[in-house]
Amino acid sequence: MNTKSQMLCAWCGPAAIVLFMVGFWFIAGLVPPPSPHDTALQVVAIYHHHTNLKRLGLVVVMMAGAMTAPFVASISTQMKRIEGQYSPLSYTQLGLGMIGVLLFIIPAFMFEAALFRPDRAPSLVLALSDLAWLPFIGAFMPAFFQNLAIAASCFQDTEERVFPRWLGYFNVWVAIAFVPGILINFLHGGPFAWNGVFCFWLPLSVFGVWFFVMFWALRRGILAQAAEAVPAAAL
Repeated sequence: MNTKSQMLCAWCGPAAIVLFMVGFWFIAGLVPPPSPHDTALQVVAIYHHHTNLKRLGLVVVMMAGAMTAPFVASISTQMKRIEGQYSPLSYTQLGLGMIGVLLFIIPAFMFEAALFRPDRAPSLVLALSDLAWLPFIGAFMPAFFQNLAIAASCFQDTEERVFPRWLGYFNVWVAIAFVPGILINFLHGGPFAWNGVFCFWLPLSVFGVWFFVMFWALRRGILAQAAEAVPAAAL
């Protein structure tokens, strides 16, 4: 029973979301996002402001994204306890979670490209900025099905030996909260734009809460697994 390594991986989750907030919000200063209505010159002005801090903050964001990988692996490890040897939900969650790592890193590099030569043509900086913001906010699809896989696993755990049943409903709610992200591809203003309440602020809040709720559930499951292993070892 690898309790220590599982717990270390579980702790990567809350650490990752805190590191992400520090990098993206407080160092890079990209919260709140610029408006999709902003002109090319307005966007260039944003990237000319504290350029090196933005570059550093985005490196921190990429590190945070990589740290979500062991957290996702720890979720799948506990899900396998529910499903057993044949565990498609566990592998679905693992695969989609690893795609989620790239959805931190690739948009961050697009931001870095916009910052790398901020003196280039404003239209090119605007295009790079759009290429970063659209997937960063709107590519929720892997997380949507990842949450549903976790939910389905929770509902299979009828004895709540690993995860409590309410965690399944929580993950369904989180998945639904991401769905308005579809609309950022069509709207430039209002609550459903990429800087709006329903497509940025609500998903960001839900995303942050999800890490801490899942950490609590993982810690509970890992400790229960360790407790089960003690009598078995004594035998």
